[in-house]
Amino acid sequence: MQTKVNKLEILNKLVYDNLARMLKKLNKRIHIKMYALVYDKKQSLVETIRVKKTVANGENSTSISQDALHSIANVYAELKVDPAYTGSTYDDFKNYVNRIWYKQYRQTDTIKSQSKTTSLSGIEGEHTESVESHMNDTRILYVNRIPFQSGKSTFFVVYILEVRNIEQETRQLFYTKPEISFLRMLMDYFFSDFFDLTNNAVKIKKDNIITRKYNEDSTQFNRRLTRLFFGKMQSYLQNNSKFDELGSIFDHEQRNQYYVNNLLEKMDDISNLTYESSSPFGSILFINKDVIEQQSIIRFTITFTKEDRIGLEDAKRIRKLLELTNVDKDLYLISDEKEIYGLGEVNWNLQKGALALRLDFTGLSKYNLVLVRTEAETAIGGKLFIEDEKKYYSSNLSLIETRLLSVSFKNPRLGEEGYSSEKFKHLLKKIFWEQVDYDQIKHKMESLDYIVRKAREQKHGTMVVITEPLTAKQEMSKLSKQSTLIEPGIINPEYIKFLTSIDGAIYFDTDANCHAIGVILDGIAKEYIGDASRGARYNSAHRYLYKLKDDEHKKCVIVIISEDGMVDLIPESEHEDMLLALAEEIIDMIYEETPDGEKLKEKEDILLQSKIVDSDWLFNIAEVYYENDEYERAIDFFEYGNERAEKSYIPPQYYNLLGNCYYYDQRYEDSINMYRLAIEDKVNNKGKQSYLGNIGSSYLSFALELKNDKNDYKKELTEAIDWLSQAIELERTLFSRLSTRNFYTRGRSYLELSDLEENQEKKTLLLTHSIEDYSQAIALDPENHNWYWSRYCCYIRLGKVKEGIEDLIQAEYIKHHDMHINSLSRLLDKQPDLITLSIEFYEKIAGQKEGPLELVELLTKFMAMAEASKHADVAVGNSSDTDESKN
Repeated sequence: MQTKVNKLEILNKLVYDNLARMLKKLNKRIHIKMYALVYDKKQSLVETIRVKKTVANGENSTSISQDALHSIANVYAELKVDPAYTGSTYDDFKNYVNRIWYKQYRQTDTIKSQSKTTSLSGIEGEHTESVESHMNDTRILYVNRIPFQSGKSTFFVVYILEVRNIEQETRQLFYTKPEISFLRMLMDYFFSDFFDLTNNAVKIKKDNIITRKYNEDSTQFNRRLTRLFFGKMQSYLQNNSKFDELGSIFDHEQRNQYYVNNLLEKMDDISNLTYESSSPFGSILFINKDVIEQQSIIRFTITFTKEDRIGLEDAKRIRKLLELTNVDKDLYLISDEKEIYGLGEVNWNLQKGALALRLDFTGLSKYNLVLVRTEAETAIGGKLFIEDEKKYYSSNLSLIETRLLSVSFKNPRLGEEGYSSEKFKHLLKKIFWEQVDYDQIKHKMESLDYIVRKAREQKHGTMVVITEPLTAKQEMSKLSKQSTLIEPGIINPEYIKFLTSIDGAIYFDTDANCHAIGVILDGIAKEYIGDASRGARYNSAHRYLYKLKDDEHKKCVIVIISEDGMVDLIPESEHEDMLLALAEEIIDMIYEETPDGEKLKEKEDILLQSKIVDSDWLFNIAEVYYENDEYERAIDFFEYGNERAEKSYIPPQYYNLLGNCYYYDQRYEDSINMYRLAIEDKVNNKGKQSYLGNIGSSYLSFALELKNDKNDYKKELTEAIDWLSQAIELERTLFSRLSTRNFYTRGRSYLELSDLEENQEKKTLLLTHSIEDYSQAIALDPENHNWYWSRYCCYIRLGKVKEGIEDLIQAEYIKHHDMHINSLSRLLDKQPDLITLSIEFYEKIAGQKEGPLELVELLTKFMAMAEASKHADVAVGNSSDTDESKN
């Protein structure tokens, strides 16, 4: 693509490549999309460009594409942000993504859900308490800029980034406590401190490169930022910063003090030491020295004398003392930013906002920095008691532990990496049981999955090898001299972490029988096998796998659990990274204003035909299609996602959304089945009231299709009322906001049922119930004309014409509709005596705001007719008087 600004595409590529590489090193699941907005010195927008990674069809290769967009409105549309809030300048958008967006997108989704709640279709997109889409739930928005010199002109390139697959804890820190967010600090420093500036601007040299300020690669930059982040936390400890005071500053300032502080180096020295050949495990709790000395927040088990406190630079002594700590028992080494005071527990109820940071050592050269604070529970478990004639109310405090950063061999990490039960089971089925029904091997796969999860608790890393029973027996005879053989049998998974504490792999067959421990795997080295950047465990596993493959194609799955917590499954799924990138690209294309339909379908077909695609990726795409009201396409991806997930756990919101798609596609029986699956979920009951309401709405729509069959019609209407009543009752039990949709739909069901009832007393009762529900809907949402029209229909059936006319006028006043006007006209024609009442009611509700022109004209016409009729009556009366006088 040729940009208007010379060599801008080179800058964009360098920014994208370097930043993506840094973020991938934090967590390989992170995916970014980037927009470049170019402004001149007059703050005029010169160019708008979309920058993203693309995947070539059928190839395992990626590249960076740059597409010119028509305007900034395209960016807002693709990011699903409201331009009314964002403004058009850099400062406007920066303020928006920092202070407004994180809260606003939740509110927007809630409003969206509520608007569906009040729609005539009667279906909620998701429960109103939490209606965030999966994509929204894992993304952050970020904006920064780089001054760029092109020729003799200087531009400001504003970069808007959407960063996806960010875990909730990291995302929450990014917005609510930006001062202690490592992710935000890294991104801030990248834009201000990575590239070198010439005359206060970035300049591309003749060889198309940009000088880096410190000549760092992505690994070096991440490590430098880790040191600065620890330095910043050390400053907070020194200054006795309070947790509640943090969070107001979004941009991380560059301070020399962060370089002077050396907390990271001291912790790194400790983490590199063993004690009696054991790797370091244990915890140090850091609190400001004044808090430690002046408050009773610490209950010391061991207190060092002031003269004998241990400086943090004394790594060997501290490494020994770590053996005394126990994080499960809340027993830590207590330290300020300089020295250890002793061993003790914490009275967390006395924390009172004091900053507490815990450093958890998790193995050789591995540790986590954790923020620890308390939060009062809002549960109903508090207790009132009286002491010395004073009343006290006690409630529980929750201990909130937020991992700020993990460090593994000097490299920072965010979030969890790697293993998922679903991915492991898919691999097992593909390798061993591709043609076997899931139910037949479900128990075996769950047993093997549990074994692996227990093996992950091994702190020094290990391997789990799984082969078919015959292969296991043959291999054990070959490997008997380099393993400890046992009688094949089932092992209590709770013992797995102990059995894997010795070198070598633990060997299982597909029936979950263990054959050996401490197995040293062998194999033949080949030039295309392994990875020189990985350790001996990883490479020996690959060599052994290929040896079995060459030996009559024996099947094998190996789980490699590294010391740093990383999990690798081999054989690796073919092109899995490509499929993930492809899924992200499809989502990007769907959000484009004018996507290339042919290319989009080509990419979608790759996923829909793949046997290794992850169901979550399919659900993500389906959800995006659902949000864009493309229900048929959403159904394709939801259905294939269900197929790929087989019978493993599927979150209920996906069943609910697929049910919604079926509903909008008028497949009501299918929608009912999906809502039932959502309701039956035992793992996650959140949103059940919405699912109950949705199934009730589906039964009503299904009943209307069966109107010609009186018995089925009545049966489905009764089902609708039952499900909707359950939804309303559950809402009341949960003290949540009552759903207008549920009252309206139940009212409609009572109304339809009343038309079937021949007994006048029962008919009246059903209509009364209907009126009560419509009245409740009006109380919750008094500005919806549909509620008044529906209640009017009930009043007319009951012969309450006066009340019906008032509802008709109210409905028309809110929104003009021909059926309102025509019905009102017919009623006033039949009962002219109600004209005056109608006019008086209109004047009462109109106030200073006139209703629709059609309503005003109709009432004016009838008022004139009434006046004419009145004058005619007067004239007739006068004539009669005259005649009488003559007589």
